[in-house]
Amino acid sequence: MSSRTLALVLLAVVFFALRIPGLDAPYQQDEFKSVVASEKSLASASAFLLHPPLVAALLRADAIVFGGEHMRVLPLISGALSALLLFLVVRRRFDERTAYISVALFAVSFYGVWSSLMVDMDGAVLPFAFLAAVYGYDRLRAASDRQWLWALFLIVALLFGFLVKLSFILVLGALMFDALIEYCALLTPRRVMLALLSVAGFALLTIGAFFLAGVLNPAFDLAGMLTHADSYAEGSGRNWLQVLVQAIKALYYLSPLLLAPLLLLSRDIAVRARIFIIYMLLACVFYFVLFDFSRGALDKYLMFSVVPLAVLSGAALIRMFRDAPSLGLARSLVFGIGYSAFLLFLNFLPHEVSALYPKTAWFSSIMQGRLNILTPFNGGSGPAGFYVSLLFIFAVFALSFLAAVVARIIPRFQKGAAVLIVLAGLSYNAVFIEEFSFGKIHGSVSEVLSASLSSLEQASKVITYNDIGAYELSAAGKYAGRFYAAPQFEAEHRERFTRHAEEGGVFLVIGIPPLYEGFYTEYFEGCTILFATRSKAIEGIVYGACQATP
Repeated sequence: MSSRTLALVLLAVVFFALRIPGLDAPYQQDEFKSVVASEKSLASASAFLLHPPLVAALLRADAIVFGGEHMRVLPLISGALSALLLFLVVRRRFDERTAYISVALFAVSFYGVWSSLMVDMDGAVLPFAFLAAVYGYDRLRAASDRQWLWALFLIVALLFGFLVKLSFILVLGALMFDALIEYCALLTPRRVMLALLSVAGFALLTIGAFFLAGVLNPAFDLAGMLTHADSYAEGSGRNWLQVLVQAIKALYYLSPLLLAPLLLLSRDIAVRARIFIIYMLLACVFYFVLFDFSRGALDKYLMFSVVPLAVLSGAALIRMFRDAPSLGLARSLVFGIGYSAFLLFLNFLPHEVSALYPKTAWFSSIMQGRLNILTPFNGGSGPAGFYVSLLFIFAVFALSFLAAVVARIIPRFQKGAAVLIVLAGLSYNAVFIEEFSFGKIHGSVSEVLSASLSSLEQASKVITYNDIGAYELSAAGKYAGRFYAAPQFEAEHRERFTRHAEEGGVFLVIGIPPLYEGFYTEYFEGCTILFATRSKAIEGIVYGACQATP
C-alpha cells in the first residue's frame, strides 16, 4: 500500500470513527419535526419544510432508505463526499500535504462532526454543493479543451445548491467576485455583456427548475418558501444578545484549532484561498447584517464555516511547519503534551451548573473570573444537549491564541507554536466529541432519556422540556408538546400546565440546562416525582399529579 493510499485510508477511518457513535443521538426540536414529516410522505415533508424542493425530496429519500430512526445516515454520507471534494479542491489550489491536513482538520473538528450528522441541509449537503461548485469552477478555469463539460458541471452544481437552499446565492456571489478579481484586467464590454447574459440565463434556468418542481410535486409551496425567506428580512426586532450568544457558540464549535492559525495567514495563502475568504465575508454580511437570524438556529446556519476555515487553517499550519526553523520544537512538544494533559484534567474539577436565565448571569460569572461552570450545548436543531467546562474552553483558547500571537511576532517560534495549537486543539475537540457521543465526563442526555422513557410506559400524554425525547414519545403516541423554560412563556405555561395536569398528563424534565428559580421550579415543587435518574450533572425527572400554582 502506497503512502498516499495509507494516508487516505487513515483519514477515512478517523472521519467515520468520530461520527458513527453519534448516529444514535436523539433528534432535537427542528430535527424531530423534519423526521416525522419526512416519514409520512413527500407531500407532508414539502408542506412542513418551507425550503427549496430538494430539501423535502432528500429527507423523504433518507426516511425511505434508512428509516426514520436512522436519518443521520444521509448527512453522514454527504459529509464524507464533502471531505472527498475538499481534498480534491485543496490539492488543486495548494498541494497534496495541505489537502491532507485540511481534510484532517475537517474530520477531527467537532463542528465538522456535528455538521455531518445533523438532519438538515446546512451542515453537510450545502457544503457539498459549495465544494462541487468550486471544483467545477477551478476545472473550468484550467481547462484547455472540453470547457463545455466543466461549464455544465458548474451549472449543475449551482442549480443543485439553489434547489437545496436559497442562501446558496452566497456561493454564486463568491464565484462572481473571485472571477471579477482574477479577470478584471481582461474585461471588455463584450465580455461583460456575455457574463451578464450568462447570469441572466442561469437565473431563468433556476426559476424554471422551481416551477418544474411545483409541477412534479404539487405539495411544494413556492409562495410559502418565499414568505418564509422574507420573514428573516425584518431586522427591527433583532435580538442582538441572542445573535451574540449563538455566534459565541459557533466559535466554541469551531475550536481554536480552526481559528488560532488564522493569525498566521500569508498573502500567498490568501490568494490561493481567495474564494473561501470571499465566501466567509459575504456570509458574515448575510447572516449578521442583512437578515435577522436571531429567531433561528444561527449556529446551524454557520456550519458552512468549517469548510473554508479548515482550508485556511490547514494551509497556515503547513506553512508554519514547513518554513520555520525547529527552534524549541522538542520543548514545545513536551510542553504541549503536558499542557494537554492539564487541560483534560480541568474537566474533572468541581463545576457549577447554571440555569439559562437570566442570560446576563453567565456573562457576570465570566467578568468575576468564575470560569468553573458547565456550559450547555444544545439548540433548536440539536444536539439534544451536553456539557463542557467553560474553564477548559477558556484555557485552550488562551494557550492557542497566545501561541499564535507569539509566532506572529517571533517567526522562528512558528513550528513550536503549531505543535501547541495542534495538541491543545485535538484535546479540545476530543472532549467535545466525547461529551456529545458518550457524555462520560459531565453526563449523557441519551442515557437519562433512555431510562426516563422506560418509566413512561403507563403514561398517556407527556409534555417534555426542551423537546428532548419528542421523537420517541411521538412514535409511542404519548407526545403532548414541549415547553421552554423562558420568562416570556410563563403566563401561557401556567394555564397549559394546569390543563395538562388535570387531564392526567405527566412532564418529562431532563435538566440541561436546569430550570431557573421562579415559576417553573415552584410549579414542579407541587408535583409528585414519579421517576428520577441522573447521569453526572444531568438529571431527569418525570413529574405527575401536579397542583396548580397561584
